Amino acid sequence: MRNLLILCAAVLAFLFASPSRAAESVPVKSGRAVAQLVTSYDRVAPGQDLHIGLSLRLEKHWHTYWRNAGGPGYPAELHFEVLGAPADSIKVGDIIWPLPQTIVNKALDPNQAIISYAFEDRVLLPMRLHISENAEPGQIITIKAQATYLVCEAICLPEMAELTLPLVIGEAVKDARWSANIERTLMAAPKPEGLQASAALVDGVLQIDITGGNLDFSAIKNPYYYPYEQDVIQASAKQIAARGDMGIRLKLAPSFGLEDGIKNVPGVLAFEENIAGSWQRRGIEIAAVAGAKIDIGAVEATPGTGNMHGPSIGLWAALVGAFIGGLILNLMPCVFPVLSLKALGFARAAHEDRSVIRKHGWLYTAGVMVSFLALAVIVLALKAGGIGIGWGFQLQNPVLVGALALLFFVIALNLFGLFHIGGSLQNTGSDLAASGGAKGAFFTGVLAVVVATPCTAPFMAGALGFAFAQSALMLVLVFVALGVGFAVPFLALSYAPGLLARLPKPGPWMDTFKQFLAFPMLAAAVWLVWVLSAQTGTGGVWRILGAMLLIGFAIWLWKYKGIVAKAALILSVLMGAYLLKDLGVAEREQELAALPQTSVWSPERVAELRAEGHIVFVDFTAAWCVTCKLNEIGTINKPKTQELFAKYGVKTLVGDWTSRDDAITKELARHGRSGVPLYLVYRPGKDDISPQILPQGLNYKIIEEALKKANLENAK
Repeated sequence: MRNLLILCAAVLAFLFASPSRAAESVPVKSGRAVAQLVTSYDRVAPGQDLHIGLSLRLEKHWHTYWRNAGGPGYPAELHFEVLGAPADSIKVGDIIWPLPQTIVNKALDPNQAIISYAFEDRVLLPMRLHISENAEPGQIITIKAQATYLVCEAICLPEMAELTLPLVIGEAVKDARWSANIERTLMAAPKPEGLQASAALVDGVLQIDITGGNLDFSAIKNPYYYPYEQDVIQASAKQIAARGDMGIRLKLAPSFGLEDGIKNVPGVLAFEENIAGSWQRRGIEIAAVAGAKIDIGAVEATPGTGNMHGPSIGLWAALVGAFIGGLILNLMPCVFPVLSLKALGFARAAHEDRSVIRKHGWLYTAGVMVSFLALAVIVLALKAGGIGIGWGFQLQNPVLVGALALLFFVIALNLFGLFHIGGSLQNTGSDLAASGGAKGAFFTGVLAVVVATPCTAPFMAGALGFAFAQSALMLVLVFVALGVGFAVPFLALSYAPGLLARLPKPGPWMDTFKQFLAFPMLAAAVWLVWVLSAQTGTGGVWRILGAMLLIGFAIWLWKYKGIVAKAALILSVLMGAYLLKDLGVAEREQELAALPQTSVWSPERVAELRAEGHIVFVDFTAAWCVTCKLNEIGTINKPKTQELFAKYGVKTLVGDWTSRDDAITKELARHGRSGVPLYLVYRPGKDDISPQILPQGLNYKIIEEALKKANLENAK
């Protein structure tokens, strides 16, 4: 027992006599992030170079920012000081930034997205650390760091951590854990690899050409450029990539950082490359020099959205790919509802005159070919006008998307047997495609092409990529090959007596099958409304649903012959058409309105405006607050909301918390908040009142109700 006590005492004496481990500081926890200062060595020698780093462990769904936040936000910063030793005992270098993630924030509105360059889960930010040659063995150098960083989820909160780490001078002892973590981070961090790059403004677009080094540009995919400087590009805009013989070209939407003209745009080129059979993401530092002469060779691939999967193809390969893609396009879900109608027509006529069926097959083919040629002509015209477009461009028009959704809805009602329009209207509107006549065959081909354009079948991507970058003749040839492939299956079926003979004879089953086909039509309508929601938001969705309601009501009124019914029918159709046309307005409402005139918040200014008889709307925000920006884009800055403010005589005050402001911090705490956004509505008056506190996720209705309440309270 005595020997055991002596051994324990010796161990304790050794532990207390040994210098404390310096590999990490005491963690600072905020409930959203855990911050630590870490080093790669437990003990360091005089004159030694090592690494020190800020380790952040983030809660689920929270993120912090890269050196360029992309959208609103700011990166982590560290300020060092030395305790118990001369200030020049250490030298700390800049943060060596890992490759960031591209985070799409749609927290409030799925149709409004802000892209950020950030990190989730865990991030380690290493820095080079040099120990002075004058440091003496046995000396303890205490490094104190003040780390400031922004963490965001639904709200953004600036945080600060005071971190202290003692370094013992002596024989160097590496820390196995943190040394490995730091070395792994440094290995994966983007570095220069001898690539040359140029930056230029071409037709209002930032164009970056990259070549050189040992990178095989034909073997990478999904290139993406992260500039070091914020607001040089619009981070939320798509990046367009095209491949050259000796490099790649990136086209980016410039931001106000380039208002005075082009300048150097250094940054990181991120991409995926195939390593040992798997695609791995990495980055290379790029110094994109303004006005540099960079030759990337002939640009052959069509600009896409960064998804490059291989070298460009030739004309014959493009034609074969287009033909095969057209064949497969018949099986895509966006085309099936329309082709089902033609299949029903063939089943109805299978046991009649074969010449009629063949005629329908050729008319359907004619509708397909005319439509593809029309698309080719429109593409050429738009390209000649300098407009960059791609496959499915016409469905970028919300009015056309809404019209197609409405058409499919009407076709579905027709297939259910809820109405049948005869006479001169037999081959117009929905019956153009649903009809079994010659016009029905032709317009089935037209409609099939229109709804096929959002789909891209296998083999089509390369063919279309080639076509959009080539001459007019080659583009037309590729579109013709695509149309032939699309039309051939039905044309071949019309010339296949054996297959037609096997179709069941007309009978009651056809009515059941016809009604069944209404469901894929409704599915297509639902899908198009979803497409519309991405273009126009909730404003477009309620408009198209309202149009469907009105057109459905008009169809129900069709069977009634009275003057009142006919007048109501005409009124319903006109109102539905107006809502359809108004989808263009809904699209514009989605765009960021001009920033309204505001004043700076202060308690005195609130009291002054209230005393003048104004309702006061206070917006506590920050430039780095993603939720704030989403609210501004989606609600506050919309013309509709600004008109509402004007209606009630509202004065807007902004409390900008981008930089720390003790007065705003206290005001946030007074209302039970630790971060922005915070929205307050004060009614007019000179009395001391508590304001209405609005939710962090704003919409027009919430603001309207708050203003109505404030107005009613003022009237009492």
